Amino acid sequence: MKKISSSILILFFAVALIIIPHLNAATDNTPYLKFCGANGTIFGTCHLLYTGKSTVLLDCGLFQEEGYPEREVDRRNRFLPFSPSEIDYILVTHAHGDHMGRIPYLVRKGFTGKIYCTEATAEVGREMLKLLAWILSHDSPLYNQDNVDAMFKKLVPCKYNRTYTLPDGLRFRFLEAGHIIGSAMVYLDFQEGGEEYSLLFTGDIGNPAAPLLRPLETVEDVDYLICESTYGNRVHSNGATDMAKFKDIINDTTKEGGKVIIPCYVLARTQNMLYYINRMIREGAFDRPFDVYVDSVYANKMTRIYRKNSRLFNDETRREIRQRKPPLSLPGLKEYKPEERIRGPAIILAPSGMATVGAILTHLATYLPDPKSSVIFVGFQPEGMIGRQILEGAKSVNVGGKMVPVRAKSYYLSSFSGHADYKQIMEWLDKFKRIRKIFVVHGKPDSSKALAEYINTHTPFHAVVPQFLEKINLVPLSPSPLQ
Repeated sequence: MKKISSSILILFFAVALIIIPHLNAATDNTPYLKFCGANGTIFGTCHLLYTGKSTVLLDCGLFQEEGYPEREVDRRNRFLPFSPSEIDYILVTHAHGDHMGRIPYLVRKGFTGKIYCTEATAEVGREMLKLLAWILSHDSPLYNQDNVDAMFKKLVPCKYNRTYTLPDGLRFRFLEAGHIIGSAMVYLDFQEGGEEYSLLFTGDIGNPAAPLLRPLETVEDVDYLICESTYGNRVHSNGATDMAKFKDIINDTTKEGGKVIIPCYVLARTQNMLYYINRMIREGAFDRPFDVYVDSVYANKMTRIYRKNSRLFNDETRREIRQRKPPLSLPGLKEYKPEERIRGPAIILAPSGMATVGAILTHLATYLPDPKSSVIFVGFQPEGMIGRQILEGAKSVNVGGKMVPVRAKSYYLSSFSGHADYKQIMEWLDKFKRIRKIFVVHGKPDSSKALAEYINTHTPFHAVVPQFLEKINLVPLSPSPLQ
């Protein structure tokens, strides 16, 4: 009896050794998404897609959340919930640091695959990552210029609306996102186990009211959508009202001989503001002439890249170019030189848009005490930051370690944002005929939750807010969009 029992046990383990690896292999081939960044925050976008044959990253950006200790920010940027050597491809939506800024670190840590993005993103990204490598160069750098150079040897520039097929059969194409020059949404489809899957990743959805760029595109039918929610619970102020206010602020300030200070990101926001100012000058909106200074080497580089890629502009802007009305070349435009003394009324654009670092600090320290000057914020100012303090009426603020009195007037014009608000996102979603499931990411917790709830109550689609590091298996067939 004991011999029979022993024989049965041996036979059981032998069968198990044969069957279990096959069971694991079947399980391992199940496609899934793993959310590795921009969950509960607008920073560090990184989503991992496993197709059953290959592992793909959709963006890999820096965590840059304000208000966190520098050590914690560094720790989060170094944490990778996957092995870089196991990633086969990276698809990049655009060249902002919170979407592309960690890829050189992946290269440093062993990533050997290919990186795909649009042609303009490749051009902009080279300059942006050069800047980030310099910013990160002190203390214990995340990566250096050698890592950036190594990354660009792996980069494959792609055209919009052209389908590319990778060796494992995964197909993808880039669609216009209207956020910054070169920005794109990524549409992917693949087969696994005889089933077909499709996915659309928005990256950052552009503000349809913003100038220069083409409107964002859409697809009518997709299984899964990863959707940003930066403004998931907010609506931009009226664009026409903001433009009228913008004109009045500039006229009132320059009439008194003051300076108009505009904190701007080097990429997109600076170019948009130059476009608005230029158009108003052509329309005779201003009462007197003034100079316009851009205090950023990299912002000026980005402006030149915008001009070079005018084929990506919208119909109205291309028509202006044909009429010899260049949108980003205006009277009185100057590149600010360090220690330059600006005489007379002027507009000064300088980074960063959140007024926390960069050249803008010098101008705030100089002109905040001046009651003749004005500060116009054209992007969201987080709670506790200098910009928010100024807008909330602080009598003085800490600029670079020094308390500076606030006598200048301050304004916030939210319609100039580069992101779509929740109503604009909903209008875009109305164009879809079928979406099996929507994953809402890239937003503060209340913003992502609000957008998901609004989608669930106002559309036939089903939206969820995935948690950081949550893994969700992709189901090939579903009788209902709610499953």
